[in-house]
Amino acid sequence: MSRIIVANRRGHQVFEWEVAETEEARALVEEAERIVREARLQGCAVSKKVGGRHVIDDGPFDPRAEEYQIIAPIAGG
Repeated sequence: MSRIIVANRRGHQVFEWEVAETEEARALVEEAERIVREARLQGCAVSKKVGGRHVIDDGPFDPRAEEYQIIAPIAGG
């Protein structure tokens, strides 16, 4: 099972999916890809878990990644 953790003002939200040959699984993978794409467009930092550690990731979405984290930019003032 893969997941995206989205850190935001409400704490965090988790979205999970697994890669399988069902229509439901494909729809969840598409939704996960949309979440990552939109986060990047909004200026969020996206990290992917690689070898047990999170690294900033700007590559193509990997549906087999164990975990993504999305962190919204901090607004100063």
